[in-house]
Amino acid sequence: DLERRGLCVVINQSCCSYVAQDRWIEKNLQTIMDRAKLLHAVTLDDTHWGFSNLWKKLTSWLPDLGWLKQLFVVILTVIISGILICVFLKCFIWCSKSSCDSYLEWKRHQLRQRVESGSYFPRA
Repeated sequence: DLERRGLCVVINQSCCSYVAQDRWIEKNLQTIMDRAKLLHAVTLDDTHWGFSNLWKKLTSWLPDLGWLKQLFVVILTVIISGILICVFLKCFIWCSKSSCDSYLEWKRHQLRQRVESGSYFPRA
């Protein structure tokens, strides 16, 4: 009879005890429900990077004209792109100048070494 209603654990050959599992099922169901609620709350959470809030602050002073906002976006994009291009060009020029200077220094050193060792001019 005990074996039909729950888990019967055999301790010895002659001893058998009943462990009720009805509360265990309720506990697991409650855990599942709690985790489902948590996942639902996570999906409803506002996880954007704040770009829309920034965009609203930047364009809130403009009238509600779509073309004016688009013009503002284009001008802002051109300005930011121009600044970035200037910075990248400055870095590129600085790196290439440094590289060119070090190559010229190496070449001068190599030429000086060959002249001083006498291997630059052929001996007659």
